[in-house]
Amino acid sequence: MRDTIGKVLAVAGVEAKRTIRDRTALFFILLLPVFLILLIGIAIGGNTGRIPTGVVVQGTGPLTTELRQELARSPRLAIHRYSTPDAVRTAVRHSEVVAGVVIPAGYDAALRAGRPSGVEFVTDPSGQSSVAARGPVSAAVDQESATATAARFAAVHAGVSFDGALVTARSLATGGGVSVDVSAATGRAPLPTAFSYTAPSNLVLFVFITSLAAAVIIVNARRLGVTRRMLATPTPAGAILTGQAVSRFGMAVFQGVFIVALGAVVFGVSWGDPLAAALLVLSFALVSTGAALLMGTFARTEDQAGAMGPAIGIALGMLGGCMWPLVIVPPIMRAIGHATPHAWAMDGFIALIANGAHVGDIVGKLLALAVFAALLLAAGIWSMRRTAYS
Repeated sequence: MRDTIGKVLAVAGVEAKRTIRDRTALFFILLLPVFLILLIGIAIGGNTGRIPTGVVVQGTGPLTTELRQELARSPRLAIHRYSTPDAVRTAVRHSEVVAGVVIPAGYDAALRAGRPSGVEFVTDPSGQSSVAARGPVSAAVDQESATATAARFAAVHAGVSFDGALVTARSLATGGGVSVDVSAATGRAPLPTAFSYTAPSNLVLFVFITSLAAAVIIVNARRLGVTRRMLATPTPAGAILTGQAVSRFGMAVFQGVFIVALGAVVFGVSWGDPLAAALLVLSFALVSTGAALLMGTFARTEDQAGAMGPAIGIALGMLGGCMWPLVIVPPIMRAIGHATPHAWAMDGFIALIANGAHVGDIVGKLLALAVFAALLLAAGIWSMRRTAYS
């Protein structure tokens, strides 16, 4: 057993040395994530000031007034009043404000009747610069909707007036007696802003892309006959396969830890529960390892692996919320996004960073990543046995 472990580590060490000598791999592992975290973090609100947000109030009523005041009380928003929806859309388009909120005339009636509030969130055409404002706006809208729902429930089942129940619900909410649980998977959870969003998104994006790009080494070893010569030695085939996987896994973990440390030390990102963050990094590293093994068998040449890896990684990153939050896409696209491991990893990091979640709160995300990892690793190892070493 000890001898087998030694052989696995020896194979992994050889593979790691080959990766370190690859300047392209080092660029993806170390330099590009730093540049993009800095660039995108500044672009979506890297400063610590309030986010300029336009508000249009079309109706009157206590619920409308409370939502307007709740937005004004937010420590992350600087509210600017506009008279019409067209005026706030123009202001967003001209970058006078980052985003806009339109509270419709029927807002009070909708909440009293249990219908959707109809609040409109106005974004720029790309949606990128408005990301920072959506979190606090969604939090305010969801809080008011939850309070109205509680008041309506009390009015129906306790025989009290809606207005009286609303006063009670607000006092309970203010005193901490009522909490609202919002799932990141629905796209309605408060989002981290600036570097606190770009650091985890680039971690997920680049750990996966780098792993796929590193499949070039597997292809190169197969094409040059290195693996065949290794199989001619007393080293068991299982040890060679495991060594390949351990090398890929080690590189993925190293890059993930590097981005976590970089985010914390340089960009001031608070990653939340250390154990939960570590489990997310390890789980996604396993996912990326399985994907790398598959890529190493499907690609026929080094050029194919080098071209396909980043393209696949970027496409899955876009679907999974690494390029932009899934909160800004339609529900059907959020559902499609969660067919990728990236979305589950992003949900987990958002829960840790924005909502102070712990391991118990992200068990579902970790289990989803474990399923992806098991499927990809099994398929990758099977494919390598069938093709790379045949």
